[in-house]
Amino acid sequence: MKLSSKGQYAVRALIDLSYNSDDNSVPISLKDIAARESISLHYLEQIFFILKKAGIVRSLRGPNGGYLLNKKPSEILIGDIISSVEPIEIISCISKSKNKKECGRRSTCLAFDMWNSISNKITEFLNSITIEDVISEYKQKQKHKLPKKTAGAGTKNC
Repeated sequence: MKLSSKGQYAVRALIDLSYNSDDNSVPISLKDIAARESISLHYLEQIFFILKKAGIVRSLRGPNGGYLLNKKPSEILIGDIISSVEPIEIISCISKSKNKKECGRRSTCLAFDMWNSISNKITEFLNSITIEDVISEYKQKQKHKLPKKTAGAGTKNC
């Protein structure tokens, strides 16, 4: 499975939004997210339009406006973010899209069950991770990083 830039950017942007919104109390502008995440503002606007329609984010207008998560970070699954902007599928014959016609070989395909099982495992994995999980893991890694040593510090000449 290859995630498109739309799926990647949606996940990155929502993690950034959660991380920087002070417990979801301070709206964050798309301009700020775009700058921090190196994502085109125009593309981010398109993604947030979809995320808003999916009920994942809400917007506040005005000079201090921006976006907030619609739920707690512990309630937003990475799988839900991705599936709101693109289908999660490894091959087209197992697509669960409403507009997709069922594969004509499904009943005779020896590999169908395997592909379907792989797809279900990927979806299950993505639906086991929340935005809060990602941020907590990041903070934990930052806490365990050792300060960099300056050149020559702590070394002895032999």
